[in-house]
Amino acid sequence: MSTHSNRLFTLLLLILFTIGTLKHLMPLVSQQDMLHSITEDGYLMMTIARNLALGLGMSTAEGNLPTNGTQPLVTFLWAGFYWLEAGDKINTITWIIMAQWLTAIAAAWMLWKLTTTVLQQRIHYTIIAGLTTAAWFSSPIAAKHTMNGLETGLYGLAVLIIAFLVTTVIPRLSWQNSLLLGITLGITFWIRNDAAFLIFAVCLLYLQADGQSLLTRLGQICLMGITSIVVASPWLIYNKLTFGHLMPISGQAQALTAEFGHNLPALPPALFEYLLVFLPIPNSLQATYPIPIAIISTLFLMITIVILIKIWAKLYPLEQRLLTLISIYLIGLSCFYGLYFGADYFIARYLFPISAFFTLLWAITIVRLWQIIPSVAVRYSFITLFIGITFTLVMRTYFKETLQPHFQATEWVEKHVKPNEWVGAIQSGTVGYFHDRTINLDGKVNPEALAARQEDRLIQYVIDKKIDYLVDWIGIADWIERYPLLKTHFTLLVKDPKSGSKGLAVLKRIENTTN
Repeated sequence: MSTHSNRLFTLLLLILFTIGTLKHLMPLVSQQDMLHSITEDGYLMMTIARNLALGLGMSTAEGNLPTNGTQPLVTFLWAGFYWLEAGDKINTITWIIMAQWLTAIAAAWMLWKLTTTVLQQRIHYTIIAGLTTAAWFSSPIAAKHTMNGLETGLYGLAVLIIAFLVTTVIPRLSWQNSLLLGITLGITFWIRNDAAFLIFAVCLLYLQADGQSLLTRLGQICLMGITSIVVASPWLIYNKLTFGHLMPISGQAQALTAEFGHNLPALPPALFEYLLVFLPIPNSLQATYPIPIAIISTLFLMITIVILIKIWAKLYPLEQRLLTLISIYLIGLSCFYGLYFGADYFIARYLFPISAFFTLLWAITIVRLWQIIPSVAVRYSFITLFIGITFTLVMRTYFKETLQPHFQATEWVEKHVKPNEWVGAIQSGTVGYFHDRTINLDGKVNPEALAARQEDRLIQYVIDKKIDYLVDWIGIADWIERYPLLKTHFTLLVKDPKSGSKGLAVLKRIENTTN
């Protein structure tokens, strides 16, 4: 690149890193922004973490309902912040936001290390690595998953560390390295349980390594896999002995209503967005034209796959190794979340660890386009236009007011419900964080509600529990007419479709019906 081009490129990177930092720290500007930056599931995890810090164990509902409906390692980390703040609900969020920002910075640095090492035989490898790192750190599509109060940011960092280790640092296993990787993979499993697919990908990658006998490789791979299981076993044993299943109740609840292949249409758009980096597909467009969007996204992804297959032989060994690892990992995630699991609205979050590698493909394409443009004037116009469009799109996405759609219920509870009264909610994360006596009804963090759902007796469970109010989105108002038994115990108190983005409904227990 010329001196002028280098200056423009440096300016672009500075703009992107500045935007990414502003994105992560903007919630600290006001208390409302701070509270609304955390997602519904983020508040579920934070409630459990706070109860841990207060000595109530992994629980919800003021410590009355034990739970494993969380990802444990980040829950423990958040619990440390609550312990430092003596359980303060507001001040602790500041610590969590700062921790998420630092984690995102660490992940960006790890991505830089990975890409500069893997691409080191390319002429413009530092330019590609810099663009990849800056774009991923500032992408409105990827960055939102590093600041949601959940484990996704730390999980993304862990996946990058694993990719760096197995791609560049440990090309062949030894018995010592098998133990090291097994421990690292086991810790990653504590961050998020679907790291099982990453463990599987790493095992397959080392199975094809040269220079050792197949028997030796199998032994080392078994040692690595067994070590990861041993590290993860305390959590698995706790789940099995206390809750009767290796999978946390949150996963069971999400999969309860899943239909085979139901999530498949949601996969291609989520992956395509990660490939676009800065161009999210509007939610309204996906809701109105889900099938056309899925078809178009699939076509673009297929074109990408065909191109990667065609250029496979031209890739350097480290690039082939990284591509193999990520491909196996992506196939595992896609099969599980596309075919088996529910909650298609969380697909992008589940696939977040792949986003960094899709950004790398995007950056290679951008740099390649730059190289083949013959005219210097066109090049300068291209990068200037790119900076302008990127800055506009990112600023528009980042700094528009976004309100978490569960606060209308939370605010109603704060105004009308006494601290000693019980609230029931299907979506209990935000409400339950601010009102301790809240009972989760979808089973994600409540094993009693999960069992009730599995046995088709959720309404009887609601009646039997000492719930004074049912508060949720507008849809819960239909329960009064849908379930005659409930109508004898609750009355519709509020039905306001204009409250917030999802409306508000409140059902109040009729006096003298509480057991």
